[in-house]
Amino acid sequence: MPGYIQIEGDPTRWWFEQSIDVGGLAEQALSIQVHAPLVGTLVLSPKAGSVLVVEQGSVPTALNNPHPVIYVPTPGGPSAASPGHDLPSSVNLSNLASQLAAAMRGGSRQSVALASGTLVLNGAALAFVVVAPPNPPAVGDSVPHD
Repeated sequence: MPGYIQIEGDPTRWWFEQSIDVGGLAEQALSIQVHAPLVGTLVLSPKAGSVLVVEQGSVPTALNNPHPVIYVPTPGGPSAASPGHDLPSSVNLSNLASQLAAAMRGGSRQSVALASGTLVLNGAALAFVVVAPPNPPAVGDSVPHD
């Protein structure tokens, strides 16, 4: 059933299309496929403060982002002008999501190469992160689905 998840410290409603079981959150980071405002993978830390899951409504249209991006919590949420930090087009988003989940579990730091610069994340303090491929996908690209 469609719905959204909202995580303390960020105003964004992350929309999903299938039910989410947050029961295992106490032990491990969860990877959740989201469909708005970005299409991608939300990696939710077991250290996240409060998490609201609402199963209702319909998924709104996702933002356009011409490049793969990584979104970290912000007071304003993602926008058309700033969907997140641009990642190199060659990034393996599945591997990156796994590395971020491991950093959250272990409370370690993770460096992420950006298109221009480096982002250093503290897995011990990070509530969640979203990694997203370009949307709409470039011709020949595929968008991960459940």
